[in-house]
Amino acid sequence: MTPREHARLARSLIEACGGLEEASLACRVSKSKLSAYQTPHDPLFMAADVIADLEIYCGRPIYSSALAGRFDPPRATGDLRDAACDFAEKAMDVQRVAREAEADGEWSASEIERLAREEREAADALERIRALRRNAEQRLQPRLKAV
Repeated sequence: MTPREHARLARSLIEACGGLEEASLACRVSKSKLSAYQTPHDPLFMAADVIADLEIYCGRPIYSSALAGRFDPPRATGDLRDAACDFAEKAMDVQRVAREAEADGEWSASEIERLAREEREAADALERIRALRRNAEQRLQPRLKAV
């Protein structure tokens, strides 16, 4: 992404927040820094936490969706049935760890870490299902256009 594209996205996001004054109240940086983000000649781009704060404030993923749109995820391979079973097993692991953590009414640091790990594994398994679905949609797309 070019500096000009970054500046354009910063400008759009700041405008969606109501301008420099209002945007500066919604994030950790000053009006002058926000202003600098809008020029392609400034060597720094908007930080991820500032983007997140401003997108939450305005309610639209203006900058992050443009960044994410540049990412072309690799094609998933495998069997949807296996992926669905793997996801179900991972989801049950989340449930098991949550029940164990709640058993004594107190959460320990290690229980929180175990739950976070199980959540990540379940999320990864779900993402594999989504990738397989996207692949199927892409294969179907030429046929849908021809109809």
